[in-house]
Amino acid sequence: MILIVDDDCAVRMSIALMLTRAGYECVEASNEADALRAVRTEGLQLVILDMNLTLTTTGRSGIELLRKIRVLAPDVPVIMLSAWATVPLTVEGMGYGAVDFVTKPWSNRDFMDRIRRALELARRRSEESGQVDTLDQAERKAVERALRAADGNIAEAARMLGLTRQSLYRRIEKLGL
Repeated sequence: MILIVDDDCAVRMSIALMLTRAGYECVEASNEADALRAVRTEGLQLVILDMNLTLTTTGRSGIELLRKIRVLAPDVPVIMLSAWATVPLTVEGMGYGAVDFVTKPWSNRDFMDRIRRALELARRRSEESGQVDTLDQAERKAVERALRAADGNIAEAARMLGLTRQSLYRRIEKLGL
């Protein structure tokens, strides 16, 4: 399933039509709350995320949502989308884990190629993850799972991990979460 997050209904419908014609199942979200609810569902393969979910064109709402998605679904690739792209904003999004960036308006052929590449990369990473994790990787996964289960509540996640809240904060900082 591919999640399309954009506040513009016409954009969501256009992307959904392109994806369903290509044989993909998709779900749409117009705001952060709906997007986070969808991210928590099983079977999510990719997120297409607009940078501007408000009337402002700073891209901050998209960056903040990207950070939350990375905590809840760290293995799910995210493609950022914007009509107001700037190089610093693009670099920041990639720094937070976006796998690609598409500008509006887009070419359907190019957009589908990028979607296929992101899905293929995620599939390869999933296959490679059959290897034994390092201690840092195992710690990262445990912290991410606890944060997901606690819906981002640090105190609750710390309790689940048997840590103090301060210890969990230090680990989150160390792991770059």
